[in-house]
Amino acid sequence: MIRESAGPFRNSLVDTLSMSHSTRRPTGRASFGRRHLSKEMLLPMTRRAASDISLANHLALAVCRKGQGNAHLISELNRAVYLTYYLQEAGFGNASVDLYRRAEAALDQAAGRAQCDGVWQVSAEVASMLEEILAIHDQQLTAAATRHVIEAKARFARLNRSNHRSPVSEDARPTDRHDDSGFNVSATANRLQ
Repeated sequence: MIRESAGPFRNSLVDTLSMSHSTRRPTGRASFGRRHLSKEMLLPMTRRAASDISLANHLALAVCRKGQGNAHLISELNRAVYLTYYLQEAGFGNASVDLYRRAEAALDQAAGRAQCDGVWQVSAEVASMLEEILAIHDQQLTAAATRHVIEAKARFARLNRSNHRSPVSEDARPTDRHDDSGFNVSATANRLQ
């Protein structure tokens, strides 16, 4: 218990106690640019999570290679191609953009043929190309920080909601990249050129 006769010590103690409440981190707009990433976001995903994604991708390819695929599996392969491309843009990989363009075109052709004959299949040549992309993606999943994978998935979701058909086509507009505060970095960079 603090006595009244404690004099100046009492005031400094009270001031110290009251200051501890005023040193809280700001909330709302004041903390907008201060996003702290958790340890999980800074590290690569767990081996099990990476293996699960890899297994799903490789199974989709194996089924489509045998001609027993469906629209969903072709779509999942297309998703894997785009996620691999987005992670490469984030600095994880160095394959030619042409590889992604050819894979995209081949999957589009396979889907078009399937609309006519009902067989959801990729040729051996296309399967080989997709295996190369999936191998890159497997490496990316074990090397890239989880936040990069989540950002790639968010970009893919934005692509699906947009009017743009492809991030890799010759006429694709410059990639929209957003920093942690939501600021469109690529739009600003394009204006500076």
